[in-house]
Amino acid sequence: MDRFATLFGVLAILLWSMSVALTRSLSESLGPFGAAASIYTVSGIMVWMVGGKPTLRGESPAYLIVCGLLFIFYMVAFSLAIGLAHSRQQTLELGLINYLWPSLTLLFAVPLLKLRVRWWIWPGVILAFAGVLWAISGGHGLDIHQLMRNVRGNPVAYSLALGAAISWALYSNLVRVLCKGKGVLPLFLLATGAVLWALYFTYSSNRISLTLPAIIELLAMGAVTAISYQCWDIAMKKGNATLVAALSYFTPLSSILIAGLWLHTLPGASFWPGVLMVVGGSLLCWTASRGK
Repeated sequence: MDRFATLFGVLAILLWSMSVALTRSLSESLGPFGAAASIYTVSGIMVWMVGGKPTLRGESPAYLIVCGLLFIFYMVAFSLAIGLAHSRQQTLELGLINYLWPSLTLLFAVPLLKLRVRWWIWPGVILAFAGVLWAISGGHGLDIHQLMRNVRGNPVAYSLALGAAISWALYSNLVRVLCKGKGVLPLFLLATGAVLWALYFTYSSNRISLTLPAIIELLAMGAVTAISYQCWDIAMKKGNATLVAALSYFTPLSSILIAGLWLHTLPGASFWPGVLMVVGGSLLCWTASRGK
């Protein structure tokens, strides 16, 4: 087992933790459509350059269509949800909803991959969802009225964030079943960029103004995406996959912390119990699947 390969997996987790902060910051400069389209176009080019030219030979149509659509929907939904947030505080809430995907991935693996799990996966899923509800309600416990007021204030963004979590969990399972070759990640990223450019030219009235800080952030986000996927691939093939998978469940915590520092919007004390519930619920789900 290669220790350096395991470190690559840790690096991928840290890089993914930067995505909420960088996406929001770029959205404030380029608009939600322009930022997302630019990010995935640059990312696709960088992954192509690092990983080499992808080939469709040997790939099943089911993988290309089903996984491709789920991948594109996730990237579009996640980027637009962050870009459409009414405030930086709401950005942290939407980012936390997105990070329901680790527990949802294991939940969907039960029927899709015939994964055998222990009974406490269900309390784990419930705890993770309770953490999101706690954070969105502003730390008022599970106050349904307060929760509904917050969601009604920006229903599109909250719906997109939840849809993103569900679609990535489905993609993470189905790609194991349907992908027969090396995969076509660069094509998926470029297709995502094309969809977002179409949305930009159709619906957006904002003109893209590439200032020097915006260009630096765009290149950074493109590099984050390209490097993180490559590091994750190395870790899964040669490193301690179990350790890396366990550490990935702390992504909500590191993501919210990095986003708060980057956006100068550290959440209040009432927000952190929600984050810890999501992390704890995800870890419960992970332990429920170990050895099964």
